[in-house]
Amino acid sequence: MKQLWVLSVFTILGATAHAQPAAAPAALITGNGNFFSPIVHDLDKAVAFYRDGLGLETQGEPGNADKNEGLRNMFGLPNAKLRWMIARPGGMRQGVEIVEISGAGGKPLERRPQDSGAFTLIVFVRDIDATLARVKAQGAPVVSAGGAPAVLPFGPGHTARMVVVKDPDGHFVEIVQPDEAPKTEAPATSNVVDVRVRLTVEDVEKSVRLYHDALGMELTNKPAFAENATVGAALGVGAGAQFRFAIMKVPTTGLMFEVMDYKGVDRKTVRGDLKDSGSTRFQMQVRDIDAAVAAFTKAGGAFVSTGGKPLELPAPSGAMRVGIMREPDNLFVVLIQAPPPAPPK
Repeated sequence: MKQLWVLSVFTILGATAHAQPAAAPAALITGNGNFFSPIVHDLDKAVAFYRDGLGLETQGEPGNADKNEGLRNMFGLPNAKLRWMIARPGGMRQGVEIVEISGAGGKPLERRPQDSGAFTLIVFVRDIDATLARVKAQGAPVVSAGGAPAVLPFGPGHTARMVVVKDPDGHFVEIVQPDEAPKTEAPATSNVVDVRVRLTVEDVEKSVRLYHDALGMELTNKPAFAENATVGAALGVGAGAQFRFAIMKVPTTGLMFEVMDYKGVDRKTVRGDLKDSGSTRFQMQVRDIDAAVAAFTKAGGAFVSTGGKPLELPAPSGAMRVGIMREPDNLFVVLIQAPPPAPPK
């Protein structure tokens, strides 16, 4: 499904200017896989939130890595137990890859929306009231002030209703319903019609240097601090907070990847490991994994996978090279380099 929403709720609040130059030629990033991968304590409970609450679609039974040493090594957890389930919006190939990690001594993480490392799944829905009722029935806390959707500007002459909730492991989910029904390739039965993601970072400028300058995402705005009491309350950070964000586009897929920071509000850095529930992964397809690892390392990231260098995992057309980096703000980025094309026969 094409990424049809090119504006978030915040874009139209005056914090951004016109588009900047597109991604540099030969970007290291060539696309993305599953765009949101929450690490959870209880897979069944998390699946119920994303499937029965948000309305994403799941298929089949959960997978596990009991007999897949290579995958456990990619996580840097050779002795852990891994179970997972993918939940997709209707009509999309990529989705939410929910991963339960046990037997590794993990602990739950607690973050606020303004704390670096907080990762938010933004979902655009057909019916926000029904969605909120379902996720609350799953026990989801509401983060937004007042516990109900706020009405925010959403482009000239339009508004959107927005509310932020938390999944069972503390990952943030922002639910948005614009007042004008979207054009979408999602089937009529799908509640979620589009998605994007947001990472709260320590410094937006540093993150832009990594994701845009070094890795080649397209920067679509000029970050600048703004203050809006309604937005601050809806985000759950307080009416007096100032925020700025950079909106970047992933090559090929067009997924919107936002990085956001704050001032005028208490903030802290919450460090966690991949084994900790509340951590998050993001899958990134790259043309040169060694160069991508070098870019993350230069920015202050660290390699997580066993052995300290990219691994090879089997793929239908040959071995793909993979590895996981902890990026500077504690998002765990799965780097995937596809195998070279098969020689012509």
